[in-house]
Amino acid sequence: MAGGGTAPSMKMSDVFLLVGMSILVGGIIMHTWTASTALDEASPTLESGASMLKEDTLTFELSPGKNASITIIVLSEDGATVAQESWSPGEGEDFEYTFTAKEGGFYTYTVTYESGEGEAFVDVNRNTMIDFIAYPIGAACLAFGVYKRTLESDEVLDAELEG
Repeated sequence: MAGGGTAPSMKMSDVFLLVGMSILVGGIIMHTWTASTALDEASPTLESGASMLKEDTLTFELSPGKNASITIIVLSEDGATVAQESWSPGEGEDFEYTFTAKEGGFYTYTVTYESGEGEAFVDVNRNTMIDFIAYPIGAACLAFGVYKRTLESDEVLDAELEG
């Protein structure tokens, strides 16, 4: 330690408990931390991308304001346009568009409010549920940490000093 003191080594059970809980909390944050993006005349475009497998879907949930004109373009990793849709919905009329990947790869999408303003929320739905792999890994680390904790003994050893 920096102050010249000593600290006991960390027990292996504590390491597994800490890692397991961190993975579980990280998985929960990864799945619950979502927010829609406000688009207006100052920033009319939302651009991003997603690595998708075959049959994965991108769901675009759009909440336009009045006089909105919306365009969604999805490009494959080689730059080819695989989907392009345009709408002019009425005020307060929420709209949802779903794109399904025909083959795996990285897809880039652009949501543009050509006129008007509104909000856009994009969700990637995995066909293989690979996003949920963090939960069994975290649970396994946590269970192994609890198991190791029951095996470790916290007995205090008394020693006699002869002198």
